[in-house]
Amino acid sequence: MAWFHEYTLRDGRKKSIKIEEWRTFRNEMKELGITERDIFQVQMIEKDIPNKNKRYR
Repeated sequence: MAWFHEYTLRDGRKKSIKIEEWRTFRNEMKELGITERDIFQVQMIEKDIPNKNKRYR
């Protein structure tokens, strides 16, 4: 499990990014390609991260 910021944009789209200690909100917005004017709401949510090392049969 990991924590993410989920940005709900004014046009209804949602973008999320994993929370990292060193990353600021400004860095997150730059990474996602959004501005403050694009944001309607920000939530902190917990999500499962798929384990890439698992073998599926």
